[in-house]
Amino acid sequence: MSDSATDVFDSGAVRLGTNVVCDGFVEGYNFRIQTHVHDDHMADFNTSKGRQDIFMSPETFALLNAFLNVEIPYRSNFYKIQRSVEYKLPDNSKLALLPSNHMLGSCQVALELSDGRKVGYSGDFGWPLDEVIQVDELVVDSTYGSPNSIRGYTQATAEECLLELVCKRLRYGPVHIYAHRGTVERVLHIIEGNVRVPILASERLIREVKVYQNHGISLGTLDSIDSEEGISASRQRSYVRLYSKGDGFGNEPIVDTSIKCSAYMATRSTSSPLLSFSENSFSVALSNHADFLETLEYIKATGARTVITDNTRNHGVELANAINERLPGVKARPSNNDPPPRWY
Repeated sequence: MSDSATDVFDSGAVRLGTNVVCDGFVEGYNFRIQTHVHDDHMADFNTSKGRQDIFMSPETFALLNAFLNVEIPYRSNFYKIQRSVEYKLPDNSKLALLPSNHMLGSCQVALELSDGRKVGYSGDFGWPLDEVIQVDELVVDSTYGSPNSIRGYTQATAEECLLELVCKRLRYGPVHIYAHRGTVERVLHIIEGNVRVPILASERLIREVKVYQNHGISLGTLDSIDSEEGISASRQRSYVRLYSKGDGFGNEPIVDTSIKCSAYMATRSTSSPLLSFSENSFSVALSNHADFLETLEYIKATGARTVITDNTRNHGVELANAINERLPGVKARPSNNDPPPRWY
């Protein structure tokens, strides 16, 4: 592993100092920071449960409890950290989690090491942010780190596009919408109150939405597909069905309208959030990720002079090169992606 205070292992676990990893398990590191609950950040979580102290926001804790298992509230090695409040770890380093505008509970990670160095990890983030971690050395997400990854539209435009499409297609029958965690709640926020039809979902998704509601985000009412109301509504001509992680979208052809809400790169276009596959199949780009230019703005805002781009993602090398070319005074390199150390 590099002599730098930060790097990323080949598993995707982000190293901050010698005792902390984010979103992964590495033998010999006592503390894990869970930035959010998307699957690609949950690597080896079951191993971490038994072998590390795990720190996260209260909202992330609630979401984990909603869809993993009931043992989580009773584990003594899980710590709910209020965001924007400094917390002293047992090794005398100081931890702070700041909101990252990606999904409920998601956070940036700032860690002041015992020797005074300030290091951090962006996690997945949207832009702009009200608060940005202030660090000397930064590991930054590079999902959209390519100079080609620049939106030609705003996310407000994408939301308007989705609502217009849903309202239009409801004239022809039911609308089925698939989106990942976090994005599906955003879809509900957009359409609820603007469509006068039942909105159906699985019991699993309803539990997840309840967590959002318990944390002050009003998302309206969903009907369970298995309830009397849901069964009755599904026999009608007009309703919206939401799908997310664990629901499945089915392999049989959908004769009604199907819409996938995905990261904007899936549209194969940077100028429009809408892609039409057929007369009843669409993709709308609702992205909770910063694009390339927004990522550069974020890096500048952190004050970091050393930047490690996450090279386990799509564009770590491209982003590192762009930072070195475009941000004077900042030195960047892609992560080494070394295997974790072996312990005997």
